[in-house]
Amino acid sequence: MVNLEEKINRKCGFCRGDLYVLASYKYPPKGETNFNLEPYWRRLLKCRQCGHSVNQHRFEFDTDFYSNLYSASTYKGQLRSRFQKIMSLPFDSSDNQQRFDFISKFIIELNGSAPSRCLDVGSGLGVFPALLKEAGWTCTALEPDPIACNLISELVGVKTINTHFMNVKNIGPFDLITFNKVIEHVRNPVSFVKASKKLLPPRGIVYIEVPDGEMALKNNGIESEEFFIEHFDIYSKKSLECLFNMAGFEILLLQNVTEPSGKFTIRGFAKMPENSTIDE
Repeated sequence: MVNLEEKINRKCGFCRGDLYVLASYKYPPKGETNFNLEPYWRRLLKCRQCGHSVNQHRFEFDTDFYSNLYSASTYKGQLRSRFQKIMSLPFDSSDNQQRFDFISKFIIELNGSAPSRCLDVGSGLGVFPALLKEAGWTCTALEPDPIACNLISELVGVKTINTHFMNVKNIGPFDLITFNKVIEHVRNPVSFVKASKKLLPPRGIVYIEVPDGEMALKNNGIESEEFFIEHFDIYSKKSLECLFNMAGFEILLLQNVTEPSGKFTIRGFAKMPENSTIDE
């Protein structure tokens, strides 16, 4: 792994600022999941203007990867035990519980009541839908991995949809759509977030949570987990703001937070502007 300051002929996809090579990796950093990617090589590019970072490599993390390999490699067949461990954490130690507490308080303060219909995109182990169900919310979990999807059905008991978000049809509308640590895994995040419009009513809300590249770099350096290879984009607060705006949403709240696990996170709520259309 080498630190570089090489300017490259490529612009930031969010602010059009100049990109430079922040780091070059010849080996996976400590803690990165082993996806058997050989020979290993990637570069971490960073925008001088908005602080956004991009992983550049030759490996293809396509839809089949998230349907089959991702959870198998990440959790190594321990989905059930991981679910139980996370659900048993006390509030002060739980990213999941504090996430739900933050979301529920914001939504109830904004609308006066909990949302009647919620879609959680990329539900993974299902720990977030589990809290929604416990609180009496009606939740649908959308998860491309069939193994994880079956586990959510078994352990959580909410409606599940085993597909990719861009392929979903004939569902909704939903009052709230949540993307918890999902957008950083997506090749075309603007189109991805924009697609949620077709599933939202006029007052519907989107919640996005992503790793915070700026705080990770400041505190832990370029080997921090926020920069691992499976993240196409590593957001700054400014670039997440740009994403919301480019997708045609009106930002309600955007903030940085350090979670109980020590993860650096940016999270935000947005809604469709008045008289907005799906194609805008």
